[in-house]
Amino acid sequence: QKKRNYEVIVGYGDHPEYISYKRLLTHRQLFGMDFIFDKLPNQLVPFDYESFSSQTTTFVVGTTDMETGNPMFFDQFPDRESLLKVIRASSSLPLVAPSIAYEGKQLMDGGISNPIPLQPSVDQGNRKHIIVLTRNDGYIKKKMKLGWYFNRKYRQFPLFAQALLNRHVRYNEELMKVKKMEEKGEAFVLRPEEPLQVSRIERNKDRLHHLYMQGYDQAQSQAERLIEFLQK
Repeated sequence: QKKRNYEVIVGYGDHPEYISYKRLLTHRQLFGMDFIFDKLPNQLVPFDYESFSSQTTTFVVGTTDMETGNPMFFDQFPDRESLLKVIRASSSLPLVAPSIAYEGKQLMDGGISNPIPLQPSVDQGNRKHIIVLTRNDGYIKKKMKLGWYFNRKYRQFPLFAQALLNRHVRYNEELMKVKKMEEKGEAFVLRPEEPLQVSRIERNKDRLHHLYMQGYDQAQSQAERLIEFLQK
């Protein structure tokens, strides 16, 4: 669905039901998850479930199991409710969103336990990998400063808290793997040429538009190289 994400992110990025500090204080949710994963795809900017279901490509969603602190991947979605629930879990960030119960597990953002999910692609036998990073070359993730708070907040899930505290280690290790795969010709990497000039919870439409176009234009400029990579 061409430009659907643009319409969602730029068109609704400043909508009060999308991001609300008031809701964070009253309901401990910064993002309106019902709005994002129900109202938007089912009413305001309809998602084409029929076309999605007819695709033969395997769609894999990564989450983090709070009990074990390990990644859990899903590629089977019996209905649209299951699909949206798993995607919602994969986007549920600590401190600003609640965990999601699914198939007997409490799940949260997949980036906590597996920041750059290369392994599922490798396990499927793929010899070439297209990797999209959100940070520029040379970026190194630093250790979180709220370790004590995460340990306290998630004391019922100590392995999950540990995964949060060690996320920077796994992320930087994955970056090294990406670099090696890129050098060997096993991966084609799209990454920002410069540090992003937006916040993690950006609401300014102009900056969101610029960010979208930055990624779009960069992908366009590398399209021929990508085709050559795939044809080798």
